[in-house]
Amino acid sequence: MNRFIKKLLISVLAFVFANVWLISKGVMKGAADFLFGSAVIEETIIFILLQLAIIVNYFVCPLALKKHKVIYWCASEFLVLTVVLFWGVIIVGPIWLA
Repeated sequence: MNRFIKKLLISVLAFVFANVWLISKGVMKGAADFLFGSAVIEETIIFILLQLAIIVNYFVCPLALKKHKVIYWCASEFLVLTVVLFWGVIIVGPIWLA
């Protein structure tokens, strides 16, 4: 149970870090153009890094119980989907169609 809670906390921390990064870029207005060329590229990189963090977190010392695995994947993917929908569609608009 302890490993399960640690993995969920790491997923939540990755979610918080991605949101803080995107909020800070939104506050700085135009910082994405300086670092990555466009906000679309930067947000896509953040989304991919968040998903990779979830995958790597899962495969490092995998969980033993199937119930914990299902809960971990559902909760983690919900957090990733929330970030992508909120920042990639609702706030900025469909960024990949611009």
